[in-house]
Amino acid sequence: MSSGVAVQNQCVVEFNDIKLKHKYRYIIFSMTDDLREIQVLKMAPTSCTYTDFLEDMTEAETKKECRYAVFDADYVLKDGQQRSKLVFFLWSPEGAKIKQKMVYTSSKDNLKKKLVGIAKEVQACDQDDLSWESVKEVLLRSEVA
Repeated sequence: MSSGVAVQNQCVVEFNDIKLKHKYRYIIFSMTDDLREIQVLKMAPTSCTYTDFLEDMTEAETKKECRYAVFDADYVLKDGQQRSKLVFFLWSPEGAKIKQKMVYTSSKDNLKKKLVGIAKEVQACDQDDLSWESVKEVLLRSEVA
């Protein structure tokens, strides 16, 4: 189901910078106030950590708002090999407004189609879903070690 929400061009430009140049650790996307467009909210420098990312997601939760995000995740396989993958997040905290949750969920595919090269996806509605352990499970699920 498509919501008709537009994706601002800057979303694609900044995503390509994280994908091709590893220019950021993560990008957070939000909807405009009228819920008609997806925009870039924040681009975090590569010095940021997953803890910084969690703080930004918790801030959205405090505001009772949903978010999309792309995180450039570095992780290690069981055999010690280093890996890096782009993880797409749909953050839809329990306390967010129902209309916002519906629009974010129905617009997710429209954004993902424009962000070519996403390896994994996490749909999170609470802090456990966002934990690094949960994300690492998703990352390792299809890896052959």
